[in-house]
Amino acid sequence: MNVVALNSALALAERGHRVDLLTRRDDPAAPFVVELSPGVRLFNLDAGPAEPVAKSEQEVLIEPFSQALARWWRSEGADVDIVHSHHWFSGVAALPIARAAGVPHLQSYHSVAAPAGAPLDDGEQPESSGRNAGERLVAEQSDGIIAVSQAEKATIVERLGAAPECVRVVHPGVNVDQFRPLRPGEPHWAWDGCYLLFAARLQPLKAPDLAVRMLAAMPAGERPRLVIAGETSADFSWYTQELRDLVDSLGLTDEVTYLGSQDRDELAAMMRGACALLNPSRSETYGLINLEASASGVPVVASRNGGMPESVIDDVTGLLLDSRDPEVWAEAVSRFTHEPEYRAAFGRAGREFALTRAWPVVAKELETIYLQEVAP
Repeated sequence: MNVVALNSALALAERGHRVDLLTRRDDPAAPFVVELSPGVRLFNLDAGPAEPVAKSEQEVLIEPFSQALARWWRSEGADVDIVHSHHWFSGVAALPIARAAGVPHLQSYHSVAAPAGAPLDDGEQPESSGRNAGERLVAEQSDGIIAVSQAEKATIVERLGAAPECVRVVHPGVNVDQFRPLRPGEPHWAWDGCYLLFAARLQPLKAPDLAVRMLAAMPAGERPRLVIAGETSADFSWYTQELRDLVDSLGLTDEVTYLGSQDRDELAAMMRGACALLNPSRSETYGLINLEASASGVPVVASRNGGMPESVIDDVTGLLLDSRDPEVWAEAVSRFTHEPEYRAAFGRAGREFALTRAWPVVAKELETIYLQEVAP
């Protein structure tokens, strides 16, 4: 979500617009305002403690953030033409401010809660108590909704009751200069041989355990290294040790490398050297990491769910799997690790696909929607 919001803002500024990003201060040293680029400012608003707060505990910060936003509006909001909220927390906070100012409010969710009472995967936290009501509120009262995929649009319409004509889809974009294929003669990020990359938050929903079990299903002596890049959030602080215990129990200790969260440049360097990106997540509204892999000329092996079929063209830029059997995953991945020409063909197709979703394309699509909303 942060990648989409930031890069959309930067690309809109390149088209001549001014964009202010508003977030909650989570570091006492963070300045009130930072100019990220010409035309883009980031404001850190005081709402709750100036420290990170677990997502499961953030609902109580909605009202303080709304109050902080109202204070900001009185000093900085005179020229605001439109408000675009990302995630339901922000939407609930910003909607009354936009309404009072007579400014259109657009909502993006990036994920929608499971229905109340739906069973949870092992280790998943229950939804915050007000999420279902909050998501429905902003669906009903916003001037429009921007979904990141057709799959998410269908969920918003069916689950939240939004009118289909009020929900427009803008697929996320990718920085095609930052995420690019490995150049001839350019060294791999860390290993000369083939390695597989899993890059996501470490939590049960993202299913790094399936990536590990897939590696164990490959014949000993033929396994590529598995690089796991990501960290747990406060809600899943226990999960890293559980994953390490699984790796050790399968005898893969020397074949798995753990890395923490990476900055965007380092992630791009890691990506372009990989033989394949693994995305076994149980649920994704789009799967931006898939598009970043394609831009890097790297094939994707992903679960077929949610918006994944919109970020991976099956059997063209990657493979979408219905099964969660590690043996099935191992067989699919083995073609990429053992057949360089097969891998290269997917990589070329992926790069072509990603070029159609560069951030300037996204900015133009957003601009069209924004101008329609503010038109008299």
